[in-house]
Amino acid sequence: MKKNHPFLNWLGTAVLMMALWFVMSGKTEPKFLIIGTASSMLVAFICLRPLSISGTKTDNEYYLLGVNIFRFIVYFAWLLGQIALSAFNIAKVSILKLSDVDPSIVWFRADYDNPAARAMLANSITLTPGTITIDITEDGIFSVHALTQDVRDGVLDGSMQAKVAWLYGETIDFAPVDPNDVRPDEERKERPVPVRLKYRNRRTDS
Repeated sequence: MKKNHPFLNWLGTAVLMMALWFVMSGKTEPKFLIIGTASSMLVAFICLRPLSISGTKTDNEYYLLGVNIFRFIVYFAWLLGQIALSAFNIAKVSILKLSDVDPSIVWFRADYDNPAARAMLANSITLTPGTITIDITEDGIFSVHALTQDVRDGVLDGSMQAKVAWLYGETIDFAPVDPNDVRPDEERKERPVPVRLKYRNRRTDS
């Protein structure tokens, strides 16, 4: 089981809360600094349990804010570059090469143990123009809508998946998934009947 560090988690959260409080308040008088510090420490303590999550494959426990700040800055800068590049390419396709639009759904496996890493990848994909994360299965299979062939190739090259793994310090088993290998029980799953339809059927039967 991965060792968690409650004190370091609390300290990091308290420092973050204190920094946010100082930026938003701008108060430098001693009494306000004392109140702000005490409040930040208390809020950080209260947040410890709610912000702790269990791994999806193991018994490891992760802290949602437990990300290396320097790696996060590098990843965030890289993601902004990918968003800008993709926005330019999608705009070019929309204006000059509309025939290149070929929407499809692709699947790949990225079995992160940390649920926050899965959420980070899903949101990063959705933030990048031309792609939208549709679903993530429990065993780490992502389904993504892609607008063009180039976008599909970019999703399946594994670069973003590797960046997220590096951000969270994980080693993952990444591989594209053939549509025929996607769990058939997911496709045959019964859709829930809308409440209004249930009510209408009940009235008809009575």
